[in-house]
Amino acid sequence: MKTDPKRFTIEEICALVEMNKRTVRYYIQKGLVDRPEGVGKGAFYNYGHLEQLLAIRKWKAAGLSLERIQEILVG
Repeated sequence: MKTDPKRFTIEEICALVEMNKRTVRYYIQKGLVDRPEGVGKGAFYNYGHLEQLLAIRKWKAAGLSLERIQEILVG
C-alpha cells in the first residue's frame, strides 16, 4: 500500500532525514518538532515535519546545541 506523497510514516521520514526513530521522537518530546498527525500506527508526518527535521540536522551539523536550536525555532 502506497501512502499519500504528502504523508510519511516514521520509517519514511527517518530515511529522508537520515535520523533514527529514537532521535525523531526525542526532538518531538523536546518540542523541536511538531507532533505527528494521528496516533500509534496511524500517525503520519508531512512536509512541515520534514522541513523542521532538515533544519535541525543542518543546525546540528553547524555545531549548534539543541538549546540554541530551540531558541531559533521559538524566536
